[in-house]
Amino acid sequence: MKLISIGFWANTEDDRWPDVSDFVDHDWDADERHRIVSYLLGGFHAYAMMGPSHCRVCGKLNGSTELMDGTYVWPQGLAHYVQDHGVRLPKEFVDHAIDHQDRIDDAECDDSWWEQVRPE
Repeated sequence: MKLISIGFWANTEDDRWPDVSDFVDHDWDADERHRIVSYLLGGFHAYAMMGPSHCRVCGKLNGSTELMDGTYVWPQGLAHYVQDHGVRLPKEFVDHAIDHQDRIDDAECDDSWWEQVRPE
């Protein structure tokens, strides 16, 4: 399985990533931005690093793990960039995250399997 990386930013030691300042959009719809922050915070832990990352904008410690949803992988601090610095992620990711949230919100719960399970 290959995961698509998102939210990794250029720094003094690694310039292969995009510059975070190119993604700042303070006019991004607040409700949509909040949904994306919630989505990012709800990812599954994929990897743990040896030490914390620092925010490329304000220097805040930004966590030391990477999160994923089965399609994308992102640094733990990506939600900070979106929430605190107005970083707007690409439409492809935003659409993916909102679609995923909508499918979960619309899901019906089937208790029948669990009602039938008994210890062996």
